[in-house]
Amino acid sequence: MKGLDTSVLLSLLHGDRGARDLATHLRGLEVATTEANLLELSFLAVRGPPRARAARKGALDRLRRRITVLPIDSRAVEQAARRVGKGSEKTPPLVVAMLGALEANGCDELYTHETALDPGKWSFRITHVAKHNAK
Repeated sequence: MKGLDTSVLLSLLHGDRGARDLATHLRGLEVATTEANLLELSFLAVRGPPRARAARKGALDRLRRRITVLPIDSRAVEQAARRVGKGSEKTPPLVVAMLGALEANGCDELYTHETALDPGKWSFRITHVAKHNAK
């Protein structure tokens, strides 16, 4: 299973060429994110211009149907709690919970645009992908 963080999902929703290329590369594989990532995207959607809110909500609904959405449940929290004090001190708790959900559900790789993401050692690889302009 391949995981996508909020930054990559946002790029996909904005039509970023690099994110589209990544989606093509991952075709046929299980692709996942977490409820925490979709929560972040939902907050961004309602904060944007009111005219386009319905379109942004529709795009999020379509995204939810196309990928696996992992819960932040007791297994995720357990995995996250194991990382406290092991290199994740600077990482926000919700991000550690997201990473815990990916690990608890067997993710083998996480794709992100966040070059500063340094959450400590997890059982999956973190791959930083370049961001390109949509046009």
